[in-house]
Amino acid sequence: MSILSYRKRVLVLGRGGFGKELGEMLADTGWGTPVYLDDNAPDCAGTLRDFVDPELRRTCPAAFVAVGDNTLRRELLQKLRAAGYQLPVFIHPAAEVCESAHLGAGTVVLPFAFVGANVRTGAGCLINAGAIVDHDVHLGAAVHVAPGAIVKAGAEVPDFAKIDSGEIVRSPWDKG
Repeated sequence: MSILSYRKRVLVLGRGGFGKELGEMLADTGWGTPVYLDDNAPDCAGTLRDFVDPELRRTCPAAFVAVGDNTLRRELLQKLRAAGYQLPVFIHPAAEVCESAHLGAGTVVLPFAFVGANVRTGAGCLINAGAIVDHDVHLGAAVHVAPGAIVKAGAEVPDFAKIDSGEIVRSPWDKG
């Protein structure tokens, strides 16, 4: 067996802007060489439906979904889980995540984001660069907290929501 066959590989569904960015960060932080699937991008190993290929599953046991559409991201995560892929959490080394936070499968935390104590997220959340998710927040499944967005202490964010750049989600006890 060749030494090259021991190289780690990771599957990334989506090769748009988010997919390229995530793929570079995965490779740079030791997750392995990304193998991309995308319906529209060139130079991919196949389409989004090709994750079922047993050879791909064997060579890429871990997978991330890097699509911006929150509903599609959740749907693809569910299909990957059913197919037996590992759905790890990615936390960039330049992000800060409190030890008591619980991040759902397939969640991605990008550079300079902060995730506070007792935060809970559903599967497939994207906490983008520079976002702040304060203590005791609950993010539903497939939520996107955009760059520079703030979710204040104790807030509840429903499944599939997008908190846009510069937006502030108030604490439940904040007055108007």
